[in-house]
Amino acid sequence: MTESQPQSEPTPNPKSSTQLNTTSQGSPERTKRAPKKVLCIWLPNWPIQRVQAAEPQLAKHPVVLATRDSRRGLVVASANLPARTAGVRSQMRLAEATGLAELEVRPHQPDEDIEALCSLAEQAQRFSPLVGIEQLDRRVWAGRSLQQPESLILDVTGLGNLFAGYDNLLMQAGGWLREQRYFGCLAIAGSVGAAWALANFSMRGLSPEVRDATTSETESHAKIPESRYLLVDDEQPSDLIDRLPLAALRIDENTHTTLRRLGVRTVGQLSQLPRAGLANRISSQLLDRWDQIYGVCDEPIIALHGSPDWCIEQELEIATDHTETITELVRRSIVQLASGLEKRGEGAIRVVCRLDLVEHVPLILQLGMYRPTCDPVHMNLLASSLLEQQLPRQMKAPMWRLAIQATLTAPLVWRQGDLFNANEAASRQEMANLVDTLSARLGRKQVLRARSIRESQPELAYDLQPLTGLRPDGAAQDTVRKISTRQATQAVEPSREDPLRRPAQLLQPPTPIEVAGTFLPAQEMPDSSRDTSTTSNSITTPPIAVATAPARVKTANGWHRVQGAVGPERLESGWWRGQSSRRDYYRIITHLGCWWWIYRDLNSGEWFLHGIFD
Repeated sequence: MTESQPQSEPTPNPKSSTQLNTTSQGSPERTKRAPKKVLCIWLPNWPIQRVQAAEPQLAKHPVVLATRDSRRGLVVASANLPARTAGVRSQMRLAEATGLAELEVRPHQPDEDIEALCSLAEQAQRFSPLVGIEQLDRRVWAGRSLQQPESLILDVTGLGNLFAGYDNLLMQAGGWLREQRYFGCLAIAGSVGAAWALANFSMRGLSPEVRDATTSETESHAKIPESRYLLVDDEQPSDLIDRLPLAALRIDENTHTTLRRLGVRTVGQLSQLPRAGLANRISSQLLDRWDQIYGVCDEPIIALHGSPDWCIEQELEIATDHTETITELVRRSIVQLASGLEKRGEGAIRVVCRLDLVEHVPLILQLGMYRPTCDPVHMNLLASSLLEQQLPRQMKAPMWRLAIQATLTAPLVWRQGDLFNANEAASRQEMANLVDTLSARLGRKQVLRARSIRESQPELAYDLQPLTGLRPDGAAQDTVRKISTRQATQAVEPSREDPLRRPAQLLQPPTPIEVAGTFLPAQEMPDSSRDTSTTSNSITTPPIAVATAPARVKTANGWHRVQGAVGPERLESGWWRGQSSRRDYYRIITHLGCWWWIYRDLNSGEWFLHGIFD
């Protein structure tokens, strides 16, 4: 294999080291060892893919995810294909983006992106027992606009025979992504750096093949692109890597800009620069990334599964598909896991149950807890409920091995009991057990909590998030801590006046009502005893149109007389949401003592009942 670029001085470089390693005669033990193989699954535009997988009807309309930058205000975090076709780009001001097309604006949720990616990594253990997520640096990589992971890293060394070849492994992984309405770029190479670079940059610019996700898909749902595959032989990596752009080295934007000013455009052109001066004049990390992409410097895969202390495995001598036997084995494994957690003062927040099936893909079951727990009775109750639902539907072959692992743990919180509120701690634990049970029975995304959002439009001033399985910031993965600080999070704290300003019950959708008359407070009622005669010196002022509440309101129960009213309070929707919504809200009290929250739509002039005060 010849060098693609001449070297300026005979200093060692990663490519020459790779050649020496591949041509040198090693010991008999080393020659028998299977060459390392790493699979990288890059999920392009992962935030948009997650949203469109949950709501397929959005894929045919321009959709952007917006976030708030501390200096620039609202900006575009990510955009789907129709929006990018219209000219919308990432990190563009939202005001500019809305002028290019009629956009569907959604909030960007980086926590949900990481949670979905971690769940996908746990399911990817069907292809390899060692699965991790790309580890980010403190600075955003060149070619990336968001500081959040988008790739899965799998160690598939020696696993080609289990899938009838590595090419068949790639096809099965692509089909698995398609079943979940995702698409990706997949590459297998001899190192983490090479697999990541080839998956992220070698297949860009290719026209993707597109077909329907399912045969029964409606016309409103967009088509999912086919995943792209690349299997690199041991003789090819250097030639392919030489032609990749500099961003494939996973370097920051400043280093990338400096190299481009020196005339370096591809990875292979780095050999023209003296290696000794790169660390001093540019960055020492550049040499590490350069060695990693050619496989000279080994790079570990930070596995997502739990530590060996929190992993219980059991291999059966005879495979079985008996439901009661499998349930009993899971129960014993959970008891053993809970015992180890209790000794360390730890509690499980997320538990993954892996059932390896004979000549079939493993069955992955996930348990999420609301609070850290080491109670074996409670965890077995959740596992039994999940096995009861999943085994009859997904048990397609006998099980020959069982693995229970706690992928997310946290220290147990021990609190001293109160003298007068001794039952408070027990009530909290009972509530946590109830949330866990409902989540296991109904599904994690069916038991939600409300979170306030800074939004003037009342029906959009909250967001729903799952109660179980959430990873606290900085507790489990380094990737959570490395989310860009530019993703501003604004806390919405209630004030003392909020219970009087906003109703506890919000009607969705608002109920249309009829109104009559104009409400006049007592101090503004006309006084018949007052002399209304005018003199020649009096000055007549024209009446001023003032927004006022109605005197009577008609609902499905009939007419109600308004006894008191406060308002108006003008609320308008954000300009980035398309057609403006302008409303005048009033808090009224009827003659029956009911407190209502009504508004008048200034665009149509119609009245609606939107909320009821308790």
